[in-house]
Amino acid sequence: MVLLLDRPEFDNALTRRGFLSVGAGVSAGLLTACSNDDAPEVAADREVATDKGPVRVPVAATRVVCADFYGAFATVDVGLVPVGISGDGYQDSGPSYAGKLAGLPSVGDFTEPAVEKIANVRPDLILRTIDTDDALYRQLSAIAPTVVVSFQRLSLVEVASRVGEVLGRKAEAEALLAEYQKRTQALKAQYAELLAAKTFTLAGAASESPWWTYGPKWTDTKVLLDCGVKLAAPSAAQDKPVVEYSFERLDLLAQSNVLLVPAAPDGTTPGPDAQTLTKQALWRRLPAVRAKQVYPVVTGASSLGNGLELV
Repeated sequence: MVLLLDRPEFDNALTRRGFLSVGAGVSAGLLTACSNDDAPEVAADREVATDKGPVRVPVAATRVVCADFYGAFATVDVGLVPVGISGDGYQDSGPSYAGKLAGLPSVGDFTEPAVEKIANVRPDLILRTIDTDDALYRQLSAIAPTVVVSFQRLSLVEVASRVGEVLGRKAEAEALLAEYQKRTQALKAQYAELLAAKTFTLAGAASESPWWTYGPKWTDTKVLLDCGVKLAAPSAAQDKPVVEYSFERLDLLAQSNVLLVPAAPDGTTPGPDAQTLTKQALWRRLPAVRAKQVYPVVTGASSLGNGLELV
C-alpha cells in the first residue's frame, strides 16, 4: 500500500498557553500591543523551477488540473485528488487510482487540453507533464499558474520529488519514496540468489506492428532493476527506452531466461498486446517459453505509485 501522510494539524491552544497563565489585565495589554499589523506575513505563494522557467505557485495548491494524462497519478500519489483530468480510461487504472480519478471532470484528451473546460473548474494550479508549446502555455497561464515538468526527462523517483515540490507536498513525496525504497530493497534481498542466476527481458508489441524491448531507461524496467533484476541482451545495453525489431528477430530473446510481457487490467493474465507476441511461431521456440518462464506484469508506470503496483 502506498503510504500517504496526513497534513499535520497544529493545536492553536499551544500558542495561547502563555496568555492563559497570566492575569487578565496583562493579557489584555499584550493582546492590544500585538496587533495584526505586527504579525509576520505568511507568504501566499512561492517560486518553483519549471521547464518554462521560474513560476510562482500557491504555497499548497488545492485545486489542481492535470492538463494531460500522466500527471493525475503523480498528483494522487502525494495525497491530492485533482479537480480536472485529461483523457479517459481511469476506471481501469487499478485500485490505487480508479476510485479517486474515475468520474472527475474531463478537461481534454490525453495530450491536448480544452482551455475553456479548464477555466470552468477554477484551478489554482495547472500541471503539464509533457512538452508544451508557447502558445498553449500562454493560454493556460492566463487561467492559473501553469507548471510544465516533462516526465520524459525524469525517473519515477524524480517525478515524485518534483510533483511534491510543485504542489507543496514534500513530506508526502518523501514518505512515498521511503515506501518504494523499502519495498524494492526487501524484494531484492529476499530473492537475491534467484535474481543473480536469471536474466530477464520485458518485451511488448501492438497489433500489426513490430515488437520491442524495454531498456534500462524505461520506467517499468527501472522498477525491475531497483528490485535486483538483471536484464538480458539486447535490452541491457540499449540506450533508448524502447527499441523496435521485426518479428523475424524474435530469436534475440533466446538469451533471456525469463520473459516478461504486459499484463491485462487484472494484472495476472497477458494483455492483448502480449498476445501479438505469443502467437508468433518463433516466440513458441524460445527457451524461456518452452521452460514456461513467461510472466505477465503490470506496465505503464508513470508515477512512483504506479511503480509500487508493479512490485
